[in-house]
Amino acid sequence: MMNIPILVRASLVLFTSICITTAQGCVVDDDCSLNGICQRSSGKCQCDAGWKSDDCGVLDLLPATRWSGYNYTNFTLPDFYGTKGNSSWGGNIIQDREDQGLFHLIVDQFPRGCGLSGWRPFSTVVRAESRTGPAGPYHYAQELLGTFRHNARVIWSPADEKYLLYTIGIETETPDTCKSYKWANNISVSSAPDIRGPWSPSERLLDGTNPTPWPLWSEDNPTTEIVLGVEDNYLYQANNFSGSYELIKSMPWNTSDYSDHWSEDPFLWRDKRGNWHILCHWMIDIAERNEKYPWVGGHLFSRSLTGNWTFKLQAAYNTTVLFTDGGRTDFYRRERPRLYFSDDGNQTPLYLVNGVQEFNSSASYTLIQPIGNGAQLYERKLGC
Repeated sequence: MMNIPILVRASLVLFTSICITTAQGCVVDDDCSLNGICQRSSGKCQCDAGWKSDDCGVLDLLPATRWSGYNYTNFTLPDFYGTKGNSSWGGNIIQDREDQGLFHLIVDQFPRGCGLSGWRPFSTVVRAESRTGPAGPYHYAQELLGTFRHNARVIWSPADEKYLLYTIGIETETPDTCKSYKWANNISVSSAPDIRGPWSPSERLLDGTNPTPWPLWSEDNPTTEIVLGVEDNYLYQANNFSGSYELIKSMPWNTSDYSDHWSEDPFLWRDKRGNWHILCHWMIDIAERNEKYPWVGGHLFSRSLTGNWTFKLQAAYNTTVLFTDGGRTDFYRRERPRLYFSDDGNQTPLYLVNGVQEFNSSASYTLIQPIGNGAQLYERKLGC
């Protein structure tokens, strides 16, 4: 196990003390981060499954299994330009609609051995498979979209009975050596009736990056409307997934680079009570110390899309991961958060997916960590 930087160790102690001491007793459910119910008689929060701390603002992460997720950093071919394998940077877990024991992971992958630094223009969108549960390990199955496609986010649209694949990028050839390009970001969407495809040509929607869609469909309101979050937590809405997206919400705080609210990689969802949440990569350490660890998980919440959003400026998770073998890794980077939820109507977070990079390494991979007892119960039900 690598040596843990002194600053990381000290910060983790501080993280623990913050979780214990910041809450002053709840009055309304907002004091419980809308991740639980305020018991007014006691002034204490009753957290929903998957969340913990006095204000229910911290993910209840369990030890991960070594080599879970998707890690092809040791993979190489004679025509590779570099030595970083097929690095990747986060993904979406999808349970197969026909085969409940099969799970798909839709991943941003950087082939040719160029690593994370070569994400643009080498990023592709690939599909990997697991028959050992949502945590994996996942094995490469196919490429869905070629270069350059990145920031992949896949959802099932009940209204359209299709998968929707949001990305940033353009169709382009890659260079014959590892290098990085700079292009203006734009968001596109592709659709398919099956997760394997065939996928429609990517249709450009708007300028921006970090797309995070969520259908407004419900059994009571079977609408085709869809919400799309982007970087800086701007929220757009369209009548259908390929329609015109109109800005409906921008956050009132300073979202500029190096502010205390600086964030990226939003993941938007609506919970079982109809409240809205965003999990994001919070960049407070870059702003304050020009480092990328340990405070990385930000959580925002609101009772409505266009209402008052709260960003508590506290870590929902950090860069330290404990493992079932008793070890731990303090990652240099842990970004691109995605959650996988229960399918029982309770919208319980079961797994956290991140792109991770270790200290003194230019390779990256996709890590999946279980959340709370719900993950264990879910796997037991699957027979994993």
